[in-house]
Amino acid sequence: MKKTKYILLALGFTFTFSFSLFSYKNVYAATQTQISRSSAESRAINMMDLKWTYNRSKNGVPNVNYSSFITQPNQLQNIDSGVITGIPYNWGGQDGLDSHSYSANWSNFLDAVDKGAYIGNVNTEAGYGLIPGTAGIDCSGFVQAVFNINDSKISTSTMFNAYFTKISTSDLKHMDILDRPGDHVVIFDKWGTLNGINGAFTYESTPDQVFGGIQGTKRYFITMDDINNGYVAGRYVNIIEDSATPTQSPNSTTLNSGSYAKVSNVNYYANFRANPTTSSALIGTVPKNTVVYLISSNSGWFQINYNGQIGWIWGNTLSSIPASKYVALNNAYMLNVRTTPDAASTILGTLNQNQYAEVLDSSSNAEWYKISINGIQGWAYKSYLKYIY
Repeated sequence: MKKTKYILLALGFTFTFSFSLFSYKNVYAATQTQISRSSAESRAINMMDLKWTYNRSKNGVPNVNYSSFITQPNQLQNIDSGVITGIPYNWGGQDGLDSHSYSANWSNFLDAVDKGAYIGNVNTEAGYGLIPGTAGIDCSGFVQAVFNINDSKISTSTMFNAYFTKISTSDLKHMDILDRPGDHVVIFDKWGTLNGINGAFTYESTPDQVFGGIQGTKRYFITMDDINNGYVAGRYVNIIEDSATPTQSPNSTTLNSGSYAKVSNVNYYANFRANPTTSSALIGTVPKNTVVYLISSNSGWFQINYNGQIGWIWGNTLSSIPASKYVALNNAYMLNVRTTPDAASTILGTLNQNQYAEVLDSSSNAEWYKISINGIQGWAYKSYLKYIY
């Protein structure tokens, strides 16, 4: 939120939270499921990078009884339809990928879009709170969804009541929080400098656009001056340190270096890091269902080669693969993937070294395999392929 009118903000959120207290059974911190920092980060990134289709006639018509309390996020204004990245900000909202706002008739954000909810509301000063029929997520709702806290709506004013404990700012780690009660809360990524200004890179849902991005879930930045103006550092009480708990990976006992695995235990993709720790630099992401070769392991992490880069992926995101299902290049540097099993047909893409494709079918003459790689399905010549198991 990052507003200056703290009284109005606090009043608006107190209304929503107090109303929720009479509508939900509270589930206290001790009963929540523990979550690792890498798993929490994956949940955050999945919401920040979510792609969905907006349609004004379906998702841009507000309830006339509440239209004066609603301001549409900037990224949705002046468009009739389009593919949007990220979940728009919605004051009082709690609609994530597996969570929903109070009294909603949908199960999550994508379900809300499908059912015709009005998407987003950045009017944080109307004093009304969550507007019925609107979908999206605000700053505290985002934090709650990232840590998978199954309880009534948490506000910035109640952040430290049960689920977060205060820590020193100097003790901040990746996936801790910075909360300014009655105003805003962010998830800490790392310390850094942006345009010569010292501060912290963050994951958050905010209508603020001083440093760019949508009005909603995004990677953002908060200045050190702002941090020193009332923000309190905190840590989720059920957080698990990845490096200390390699056995938290259900596959760590079945996966071994020198074998293959598939990215599977994620919504969309797994993080790909420079070193085997969540505090190391993020090289990129590896899409779900991608098969990777495990070079080595370290405390629950596996080193892989992906798109020509060597990095680390957390074992909890991986699962073993079946035999006679995936193929790699055989005596070839690159192989075309075509629309039909014919060398004259259109090229859809390529299979490259260190990539592993799923075999879907074979041609009637047994000379071609129909394969799936990076979201592309097509035909590749069998002589240049071999099963990895």
